[in-house]
This record gives sequence, C-alpha cells and structure tokens, in this order.
Amino acid sequence: MWRKFFKIFTLLYIPLLVLSIILGVVQKKEQYLNLEEIEKRGVAYKKNFLSDLCNSLIYSTQYWSNIEYPVGFNTSKNRSRFIGPYINFINGFTDYDQFRFIDVNGREFVRYERKRGGDMVRGMLQDKSDRDYVINGLKLKKGQIYLTSIDLNKENGVYERPYKPVLRGIAPIFDSTDKKIGVVVINFKMTRILSLLKSQISNSNFYLIDDDYNIITSNTTSLDLGYKLKNDSEEVLEKFSLNIEGFANHESSFIEKNSLWTFENFSLENTLSKLGGNLKSQPEVISSSNWIIVHEIYPKLLKKTLGHVYNEFVIFNCFAILTLAIIAFTFVKSREREGQFYVELQEKNNSLEKNKEQLQITNNKIKEINTRLKVRNNQLKEFNYLVCHNLRAPVTSMSIIVDMIKKEDNIDNVRTLLPKLIDVSTSVTVLTEDIREYVTILEQNEVVIESIELNDQIALIKNDFPETLLGDFNVILELEAWNVINFSKFYLKSVIQNLLSNAIKYKKDDVDSHIIFSTKIEDSRKVLYVKDNGRGIDLDRHGENMFKLYKRFHRNTSGKGMGLFLVKSQLEALNAQISVESIVGKGTTFKIKF
Repeated sequence: MWRKFFKIFTLLYIPLLVLSIILGVVQKKEQYLNLEEIEKRGVAYKKNFLSDLCNSLIYSTQYWSNIEYPVGFNTSKNRSRFIGPYINFINGFTDYDQFRFIDVNGREFVRYERKRGGDMVRGMLQDKSDRDYVINGLKLKKGQIYLTSIDLNKENGVYERPYKPVLRGIAPIFDSTDKKIGVVVINFKMTRILSLLKSQISNSNFYLIDDDYNIITSNTTSLDLGYKLKNDSEEVLEKFSLNIEGFANHESSFIEKNSLWTFENFSLENTLSKLGGNLKSQPEVISSSNWIIVHEIYPKLLKKTLGHVYNEFVIFNCFAILTLAIIAFTFVKSREREGQFYVELQEKNNSLEKNKEQLQITNNKIKEINTRLKVRNNQLKEFNYLVCHNLRAPVTSMSIIVDMIKKEDNIDNVRTLLPKLIDVSTSVTVLTEDIREYVTILEQNEVVIESIELNDQIALIKNDFPETLLGDFNVILELEAWNVINFSKFYLKSVIQNLLSNAIKYKKDDVDSHIIFSTKIEDSRKVLYVKDNGRGIDLDRHGENMFKLYKRFHRNTSGKGMGLFLVKSQLEALNAQISVESIVGKGTTFKIKF
C-alpha cells in the first residue's frame, strides 16, 4: 500500500515541485534585477559625485594656471605682495591642505600648509625635485593639468600622522611674457570626500579601488588607503585588496563568492565635463590613475533580502505536500479494495505462467542437446573429408617434385628443387599439426578462434601447389581494407586451400592464369573476395548445386565434388556466409562475408 501511495504522491507532487522551482527561480531573478537596479543607481550617484568633485579640483587647479604672474615671480623676494590678496581665497577652500609653487628645478618657492587651527600658514620650503608628481608636473604644457592618484601624504619620507589621504592637482604657471616659471601644486585633502562616499544609501558594502584592485576607501575598513601600510609594522590590516575576477569581465553586475557585485569604472582623464565659469579654455587632464566604484551585497544581506522568496517556496511546498498526501492516500485505499478481487485470479495465472516457463526451459534444454549432437555429427563428417581431401594437394606436389628429382641429372637443378620439396614437407607438417588441433577441437566440442594475418596464411598455402611454386599460376593479394581476421585458423586454411585448388584445377590454357584475394568493408562487416580468370561456371544450370556434396560441373577435370561443400560447411559453422558469381569463359568470384 505504502509503495503505491508514494508512487502516486510522487507523480502528483513532481509537476508541482517543478512549477514551484520555476516560479521561485523567476521570482529570485526578478529580485536580483531589482537589487542590481538599486545598487547601480547607488554606484552611479557616487560616480557623479566623484566626477563633480574632480571637476571642481580641475577648475581650482586651472584657476591658478591661468593667472599671469609677474616677471621674476619665482625669484623675487617681494612675491608675497602679489600672493597676499589670494591668501583669504586660499583659506576659504577648506579642501586645500597644501598650496605650493615649485620652480622648474623642482624647489619650492612658495609653500602654504593648513594647520590644525584651520588657516593656511607659510611652511618651510623643501626640495621636491625627486618626487614623481613634480617630475611629471614639470613636463606639462600650457592647458594641461595633471591629477595624481589618491595617496597618503608624506613629509620628509614619512607618512604624516594622523594619516592624511590627498589628491594632488598640478598645472604649469607662466609669467606675463609667457615664460614657464614652474608649476602650482595643490594637495586636496580627501578625508571629508571619502567619508561622504562611504555614507550608505543602502546596507551594501562600498569600495573605491584602483587599477590594481587595492582598496582606497571602504565602509568595511577603518583606515583609508590601508594597502599603503600593509608592510608597515605599525599598521596591519585584515583586508587591503579586492581582487574579484568579475571586474575583468566588463559586466556591471555579477555574482561571485556568494555576493552580488555592482561596479563602474571611473577614469580621471575622462571625467572632465564642459565647465562654465571663467575658464579661458577646456583643459587637458592627464592622469595615470583609474578607479572602480564597487557596491557589494554580501552573502548574509543577500540571503536576508531574498529570504521571502525561500519562505514562499517552503510554505507553498508544505501546503502542496499535505494536500497531495491526503489525495494519494484516499485514492490508494479505494484502489486497494478493488484489487482484492483480482488477487486470487492473479495467483492462479502466476502458477500457470511458472509451469509454462518451466516447460519452456525443458524444451530449450532438449533443443540444445539436439543441436549439440547435430554439430558433433557434422564435425565428424567434416573431419573425415578434411583428412582425405586436404592431404591430396601437398602429397601430389611432393610426388611431382620427387619424380622431377629422379629424372634430373643436373645436380644444380636438383638443388633448386630441394627447397621446394622442403616447403611442401613443411606444409604437410603444418597440415598434420592442424589435423591434430582439429581432433583436439572435436574432443573439446568447441572451435578455437584466433587472430590470423591473411597474407601470411595465403603465402603458406601457396607452398602446397606446384603451379604456384613453379610460377605457372599467379596469386595476387589486394588486402588494403583489412588483413587480420578473428577466425578458426584450421577452417580458414581449408577454405583458402579449396578455393585456390579449384582456381588452379579449372584454369584456362590460353591465358596467364591468376587468382586475386581482395578485402573490403561492407555494412560494417569484413568481406573477402576471391576472383579467378578460369573457365567459369554456368550458374543458370548449376547454381542450385554449387555447394552440395559430390556435385561436379566440369566433366573433363578430375575431382570429387567435395571442396565447395567443405568450404560452405566450415564458414557457416562460424556464422560466415559465402556466395558466388561466375561467367562461363571469363572466371568466377566468391564473396565471403565474415
């Protein structure tokens, strides 16, 4: 009962389960799309904010580049008279952390820095000729502005405490004669800006990273630009890099490490929009730094956000399981009552079926015994014929060669015939071994199947016939399609020997006689064609008797009419078939399909 119950329940529940999974996947996908849209808006907002900030920094930097400075401004001790009116202007820009003029040799000649009190005061002049940002800045042409990457400020080679993230804007300055007198360098303090970027629109994590995926700032770390201090013994941070493979795939949203990531690339060189104000011309921004703005919905938050999808899935399936269980149980109980009527009848049918099966098994055993007896009788007959028939050719060859040796007076000719006699003797020895093997097969009631190389077998059989040894009859091999066959070596030798014997026996006298052995692959089976150019057979007259015992088709040639019968019997014993095509006066072709 319970097996039927579970079967019916499963058949009813699986479609609902598949449907609920599909709906859950669709709902989950929609939720993902909603989350992606929210995070994309947050990333876009921060990108626009960062873009506006950079535009402001560029505007401020270019402002100082567009001022016409007096001749000798970089060398005059009275430059403070020119700078004086701008001090209040400098103090008003709270994001200015340092303001400097550096001459073409890399030495500061004006330096203001913001103290803790909030005002800009003069600082001690320094030589900055070895700093990368100064070297790059001095290469600038008029109308160009160089923005560095965000860095921690150093003074005299040591990070300033407390740590102070800065972004430097650099532009060339010129006097009234349009002579380049140096560069203006503004250190923009980024602490406030980075804090605004970290302010959360949603509960996701925020990261600002550089080209090398180093974290510039994030709401997950307490210190900005911590990767700068990763080798500093005083500061050890748990996380300073965000190397996620999905950033390289150029997709704005992706899932990796069970988090949903949304990002946008931000290039400092491409950030400049059309600026208004008093700018005389659009500046060319140069920067080696690009940023990536990243939002991460971390696994716990993602699971919490998608929780209602899973809850709905579980509630639906629990209700479906309960309902379908009641339906299945009711159906099985009703079917069980109906089934009682058929139980006894089924048992009787089963009993009759068992008796029928037992009778069938007994009949199969009897049939198998009869088949074995028939095979044994056929094997005994074949053995009797094979011993008599297959010894005739090599014995005849041996007799001919011995007669030739007796009649030959020339010792050199005798020596030429002796190897041929040895070959025939070897053939007789091999045949004797084959007969012994066949006797063994009869005793074991089975045929040994082995791998045979056809060319070697044919070459050995050629030695049984004086016509092939003396060159009166050619044997041609065309075994390109295949050469190796799994078959009874004894049977195959007998088949080839009989076909070759017949081809020699029924050759024509007025042509160069030959036999061709060629191999093919037809319908995925190996096929051997044996074709001669002998007298041929009238198939219209003798076709039905081709492979029957004691049937002969040429009265003027000796023979017992047993060869083709043996060939067919041996082939069919191993599930091979033979067929024939022949034209009188042109030759005969036998086709053997293994």
